[in-house]
Amino acid sequence: MMKKRFALVCAAAALLSPLALADWQVGPGSQVQFVSIKNNTIGEVSHFETLAGTVTDAGEVEVRVALGSVETNIGIRNERMKKMLFEVGLYPEAVITAQLDAEAVASMSDGGVTNVALLIDLHGQTVTKDALLNVAVTDQGVTATTTQPILLTASEFGLEGGVAALQEVAGLNAISRVVPVTVALQLVPAN
Repeated sequence: MMKKRFALVCAAAALLSPLALADWQVGPGSQVQFVSIKNNTIGEVSHFETLAGTVTDAGEVEVRVALGSVETNIGIRNERMKKMLFEVGLYPEAVITAQLDAEAVASMSDGGVTNVALLIDLHGQTVTKDALLNVAVTDQGVTATTTQPILLTASEFGLEGGVAALQEVAGLNAISRVVPVTVALQLVPAN
């Protein structure tokens, strides 16, 4: 039973609303960060402040990212991203789901690296991305972090117009349409 629960937790770390019968949930300290590059020379790290997620006994993972919680460290940019890019009135969250292979993850009883296929639903589009996760057992639960960034492009999520609008309003020559995203989840037993 412990191996099964550990397997589910590791898999959950692969992703980002709570499910009533879940064994694990995304805990405090979890982060989804992204890097934006403007004018081809200036990189800026931003993150989302509100994440929630669970893993069921069947290995189903669901993680939700509240897009309205974007934090770029510049208030006006936060507001512009919410309105012009993410359109949070229409698309308030990104939802990441996956189905875990319990046997493969269970074999990592002391941690390790696992490959997980993520379904990312963002801005009305769903895209599949592979993620390599480093999983570790801690006294508080399980941590899962991406070993390399997941590359998302504006075009695959219908965000080209939003990026162009941000570029224009900020008076920039360029904003990269490819965005590296990293995930660091702290998984804790569900209440």
